[in-house]
Amino acid sequence: MSAVLNQERKRARRTSRPPERRPLLSPSESTTMLTVGFRIPGVLVAIIATVVLVTLVSVNSELTGTFGAIAGLWFAIHQVPFSIEGTSLGVFPLVPTLVLVLVVARGVARAVGRAETRREHGLIVGAAVFGPVLVTAIALAVAADASSVIGLDTPNALLAFAWVAAVHAVSAGIGLVCGVWDTESDRLPEWLRGIVAPTIRAAAVLVAGGGAIVLAAMLASWSTMEMLLESGNGFVGVLGLTVLSILYLPNVLLGAIAVSVGSSAHVGDVSVSMFQATGGPLPPLPVLAVLPEGPSQTLWMLMLVIPIGAGLLLGRDCARRTVDVHYALSAVWVASAVIGVSTLMLGFAAGGNLGTFGTVQVTVWSLGLLVFAWLAVVGSLAAAVTAWRGGSKQTPIADDLDTEPRREQEPIAAIAAPVAHPEHAVDAEVVAVLDEDPKVTAPVADDCEDVLDAEIVEPPDAGQVDPVAPEATAEAEIVELDEPGENDRPEDTDTDTPDDRP
Repeated sequence: MSAVLNQERKRARRTSRPPERRPLLSPSESTTMLTVGFRIPGVLVAIIATVVLVTLVSVNSELTGTFGAIAGLWFAIHQVPFSIEGTSLGVFPLVPTLVLVLVVARGVARAVGRAETRREHGLIVGAAVFGPVLVTAIALAVAADASSVIGLDTPNALLAFAWVAAVHAVSAGIGLVCGVWDTESDRLPEWLRGIVAPTIRAAAVLVAGGGAIVLAAMLASWSTMEMLLESGNGFVGVLGLTVLSILYLPNVLLGAIAVSVGSSAHVGDVSVSMFQATGGPLPPLPVLAVLPEGPSQTLWMLMLVIPIGAGLLLGRDCARRTVDVHYALSAVWVASAVIGVSTLMLGFAAGGNLGTFGTVQVTVWSLGLLVFAWLAVVGSLAAAVTAWRGGSKQTPIADDLDTEPRREQEPIAAIAAPVAHPEHAVDAEVVAVLDEDPKVTAPVADDCEDVLDAEIVEPPDAGQVDPVAPEATAEAEIVELDEPGENDRPEDTDTDTPDDRP
């Protein structure tokens, strides 16, 4: 008996299997993670390799330091400072970095739009950051191997990982917000949802104003720019200086914005602000010709029009998009804080060390603070004035249950117009009885063989009511008519109260 029981137990153990665990990632999720994490970094590495090879071949250089140059450009695009033969480089163009942020944000937004759960959203953001960090680890190894060939010093690993993770985290965050905005924005207050467009417009005014300052300075110093371009010694050199100037243009534009709000920009010993300008040696880059060659002038005070105009536009837009002046002021301050923090981050990324020329930077803390102050103060005044003049949007609350205009209650009667039938004629006269809630119903039969005449008689005034029969308030009589063609009126069948008829 025990042998039989043991066999049954063994058979049960073999047949009973533990429940299958759900895999950490499904096949579709794994594909999405790999695509988000490594497609854009792979394409970027391919573009960098192409640029390096074309450049080395065009100048008839050897290809021994190709991998080191690829790693160096990877660091430069992510604003990671490094050194070449003892010369530190920490100022890199913002154009490639901004393009990378835009591309990564679009890719994350597209992937988040196809996801359905918040878990998938988190996985997408994590993959967008982890993939480039892994590529950075490979680039650090390549840089360490190429240091003996091209003199590329390996950058600080912790600093490299921090910069790369920060750039892609910001990009992924922007993409996540854009991807879930259509579905999750309903949870936000209306005034907070409406600040997106005013914020973009105010930032566009600041950028356009900085661009106007740079353009005017270029026209004023065109001869200096031509001289710097001619120092390229040939078509390849001139082309390289032109491309490099275009790539550094956002850095210069950010410096112009800093000067326009009252902050300062520094290139080594050269310092420029609205109230003072100090000269010194500059790198031979044509775009730096926009820096003034003389002392500051009173005319520079006109640059304050840029932050004032941005603040006025921000306040007006916020007041027109919200239902209350308090919400408008809140929207102005939130938008000002967003623009101020953004300019602070860009100013920090645009600065750094430039070898023997010293530090290139804008005064970061004053840039962010002054941008916020100008927009918040001027925008608040503009919002208050716009709301006071009736510019704020007063949205009436619509009653879903009463979409049609209410009809005024007729004090005495509602008279129904006679309804014409192709074969029969119906003549109805309805007189409503005065009551607290008068209700009048007039049934109409479409297919009736007989023609009915219904008459509801209004009771007499209070002074004429017979005290003997107070309950008799109305009388209805239904009279059968003859054929529709006859004109004879039917006789009344009920003549109890003939004096009460109207």
